[in-house]
Amino acid sequence: MIKIAMICLVIIPLCMQAQDHDVSFIAMTEGINTVDNEELGRWNLDGKSLIFTRLTKERVGLNIAQFDNAGKMISVGAIPFDAIYNGGGHTLSPDGKHLVFTLCGRQGGMGGCDLYTSELIKGVWTTPKNLGTDVNSSAWDSQPVFGLDGQNIYFASTRTGGFGGTDIWMTRQISPGKWSQPVNVGAGINTINNEGSPYIHFDGRTLYFMRDGTTGLGGYDLYFAQLGINDQWKRAENMGNEINSPADEGGLAIHPNGKTAIITRFTPDRQNDLFQFQLPEKFSSAPLQALNVVVKDMQTHKPVKARLEIYQVEAFDTTRLSQWADDQGKIATPILRNKSYGVIAEAEGYILYSANLPGENSDVRNLEIKMISLGSAKDQVIVLQNVFLNRDLQPFCPRLFRNLKKLC
Repeated sequence: MIKIAMICLVIIPLCMQAQDHDVSFIAMTEGINTVDNEELGRWNLDGKSLIFTRLTKERVGLNIAQFDNAGKMISVGAIPFDAIYNGGGHTLSPDGKHLVFTLCGRQGGMGGCDLYTSELIKGVWTTPKNLGTDVNSSAWDSQPVFGLDGQNIYFASTRTGGFGGTDIWMTRQISPGKWSQPVNVGAGINTINNEGSPYIHFDGRTLYFMRDGTTGLGGYDLYFAQLGINDQWKRAENMGNEINSPADEGGLAIHPNGKTAIITRFTPDRQNDLFQFQLPEKFSSAPLQALNVVVKDMQTHKPVKARLEIYQVEAFDTTRLSQWADDQGKIATPILRNKSYGVIAEAEGYILYSANLPGENSDVRNLEIKMISLGSAKDQVIVLQNVFLNRDLQPFCPRLFRNLKKLC
């Protein structure tokens, strides 16, 4: 595997494209790709921002490109603390407010490379903070990616307790700013070879990563795995010669549309650039919708630091939790397009809020939630929109609603 500043590259000789690939690689626009090295591009939840690294002779910098509704780039700029960024791998939370990335050789670090975090507050990224011994080890920890709703982080590590070489691990958020001890994602993904550069699609159930060894097409290959109904990862599948070659592939990321991928490729005249391609159908994911929520106090209209419980109605989906709202009461989370969801908002000192969201096909959806504080709840009408009862339950309805009345 070829590495520059610990960032995974995709090295695909141009002369091999016609022979080994049925997909067409299209270079990202000027301004993103330059005469320097651009690598590891990742979109945000609504697909209108792309964060990537740029390597110059002096440093490794983090950059963000912004796009309009038609997908045309409108601006590109560096994240302010890029001068001290010298690591490999980065990930942006669904709400775009939390950045987790790798820094190497930093004073006070746990190992050679650690995971750090920065928060966007009033348009300014805070000073990077080490995630600490709960997440980092004395080994190499790098290449992070947020999972569904920003509630977990997958990353690559050479720490002890794995299957051999570099493995993929996962940590869950216990509370704001607090993360669990990492666990190995298991034998469906990790082997005695090296696995790394994980990418979890916004659906939370599709994992792309790279692996070396003798069972692939050569060098590092890209693999694909899906989460089973038992919450265990199914055995990974090589993505085949449509994507892989005898050289190295890695650093894949997926657009929220589930069909467009981005990788880094080596070109003789441009060094490393970012390229897009359309995923073969068997490796694509369902298109997603960015649900942007604002939670306010019904009387004061001030922001409420709430959290959402979300489930897909038709599929009787397991309830999942969003990130906590920020200081402006804002939450961003992914949902599938054209699917109905039940949404419950909960916050300390407030009556539970519930809503039903019928499916629609837009890229972005906005929802305003007005919560009733316990202190002002007397004589208020509480509407529970997402209570679904079938005919078999009709005889029990009177008792159910008596209990709901007592609860409220």
